[in-house]
Amino acid sequence: GHGKPFTPEKAKEIIMSLQRPAVFCNMVYDWPARHWTAQYLAGVLQGKQIRFRMGLKSTDTVPQFEPACGYVDATVEEFLAWNSDQSDLCGPFKDHSHSKFWAYADYKYFVSLFEDKTDVFQDVMWSDFGFPGRNGQESTLWIGSLGANTPCHLDSYGCNLVFQVQGSPTRIPYEESSVFSKVNVVNPDFKCFPQFQKARRHVVTLRPGQEEDHLARVEEAITRMLVCALKTAENPHNTRAWLNPTE
Repeated sequence: GHGKPFTPEKAKEIIMSLQRPAVFCNMVYDWPARHWTAQYLAGVLQGKQIRFRMGLKSTDTVPQFEPACGYVDATVEEFLAWNSDQSDLCGPFKDHSHSKFWAYADYKYFVSLFEDKTDVFQDVMWSDFGFPGRNGQESTLWIGSLGANTPCHLDSYGCNLVFQVQGSPTRIPYEESSVFSKVNVVNPDFKCFPQFQKARRHVVTLRPGQEEDHLARVEEAITRMLVCALKTAENPHNTRAWLNPTE
């Protein structure tokens, strides 16, 4: 589009050479998805149930890894009612007080979410970043409440483009060597991890209408398929505790 700071070719060149997170500005002002809101998506998805991961807003110094936390199956409408403190007593979130818990639904594929509503796919246009023909069909949706966070980790494959529609999440990539960190980045325990005080952090806050990239994710579905196949071959009886239900 006219007036964008980078051509698709240049954007892709930058993305493929990045060594740390970066935020692109003024690249998506003409995307229809710019005008999405959680309420709009609730309308499009109507009664469709999706899985939300629950977590405590506690200040525990141990990261809350996914299988240790509960899940709630609910519609986006029910999530929004809970998020505005209107459904503490009934509905799927009744056992999770909004004052004590956060929730998020992560990496829900558009294809399985929107199914026959394929016009929604066109609202996202990754071709602007040098990935021609890519739209919502290859995209996933992440929606969460205030305070929702994932344990500090490294995505060890491909490249990860995130388009921020509503709200302002902060990513705090630390220079860590393992894929999952034992440190709770939100509330570190310096007695157990004294070296973490020396960790350098790069804080990236995404605002609506911005996109983030960091080198970390080629065709996730393929990776997951391979991981599942390898794990099943290794021990067909013990896949549950190892694979996150969100995957």
